[in-house]
Amino acid sequence: MSSETSKRDHALELLAADRKLMTVARSARRRRLELRRLGRTASAAAEDEGAKRVRPALDNSSDSSDSAKVAPKPPLVASRCSACVSHGAVSVIGRRREMEDAVAVAAPFLAETAAVEGSGDVEYGAGEEGFFAVYDGHGGSRVAEACRLRMHLVLAEEVRLRRLQPWGGGQGRTEDGEDGARWKEAMTACFARVDGEVGVDDGTDAGEQTVGSTALVAVVGLRRIVVANCGDSRAVLSRGGIPVPLSSDHKWCVGTLTSFSCFDGTQPDRPDEMERVEAAGGKVINWNGYRILGVLATSRSIGDYYLKPYVIAEPEVTVMDRTDKDEFLILASDGLWDVVSNDVACKIARNCLSGRAASKYPESVPGSTAADAAALLVELAIARGSKDNISVVVVELRRLKSRAAAVIKENRTR
Repeated sequence: MSSETSKRDHALELLAADRKLMTVARSARRRRLELRRLGRTASAAAEDEGAKRVRPALDNSSDSSDSAKVAPKPPLVASRCSACVSHGAVSVIGRRREMEDAVAVAAPFLAETAAVEGSGDVEYGAGEEGFFAVYDGHGGSRVAEACRLRMHLVLAEEVRLRRLQPWGGGQGRTEDGEDGARWKEAMTACFARVDGEVGVDDGTDAGEQTVGSTALVAVVGLRRIVVANCGDSRAVLSRGGIPVPLSSDHKWCVGTLTSFSCFDGTQPDRPDEMERVEAAGGKVINWNGYRILGVLATSRSIGDYYLKPYVIAEPEVTVMDRTDKDEFLILASDGLWDVVSNDVACKIARNCLSGRAASKYPESVPGSTAADAAALLVELAIARGSKDNISVVVVELRRLKSRAAAVIKENRTR
């Protein structure tokens, strides 16, 4: 009886996933048909709007200054990274008037930054790690852009510094424990340095002090994944088909379902953050959602000097050892998580990476790469009415078994 129940539950789960895929596929196809129907007769404004809606963040083509604000190009993009199979990113303006999100991809980032800085020596294993980050700006794009340009360089310096120094930890500390502690120290120091760099203490317009950005950074290595989060962006790992959150949002849920970040039960309230803010002399006010002094919805960020010391730039760091069951990693700004749960996001990405989405909806889902999965998640967020900028990075950690079967099936039908 239990086996029949589990089979029925599995069938219902597949049916629900199919319905979600169908909705996203129809939305993507409708958007493409609209652009195709307009063709050359479309006005420049309409063409710009279509480009702003969905544009891969890893596009290396020359863009206008306006397009660059919509989807900032990461400073370093490399196709080789031994720690992951593939990666892709999409960043869109969504329903906002301005683009304040930014993404950065440097894979591998230690070897690449060593070459940029002119260092002749690269330590062992420098080409293993990949750097992936999402920055969600507020009050303007200045701080998010500064993070995009500087965070990976500063982190590489901090990592090299700690790898060269002998570790003075306590007795009985394992090598893995030492490395994890070094990564946490490097991340914390990196965020503090970048926060200091974007500070306004040189007589610049005081309005610049109200600009800030969240920062979500993931370093993917062969043995472990290190995630540092400062703000309300989120990192989720798919392990054997089960979503595993690698970060916790630095914001609070409202009593109702106004904030979708808590509706799936994976992101609880942060009473510890409220206690920290109040201990520093601040106040969390429910003004269209819980906000610091009724202004900022996140309790940690880079910049926002007018709200210090209540808003801090210290990240929460998670060091996760990799397993054979790890499938992919999703990094995204709250433009996605406001309307999509961890579970749904992982199911959609899994269906795409396995080739199932492309085989069922070939006209709407062109392929089964990490970039295709990121684009599909963005389309889902838009279809569900996300009102924010949306940035998604997908890092494929291993090939899903059903993906090869889908490719073989497709080749046989040709």
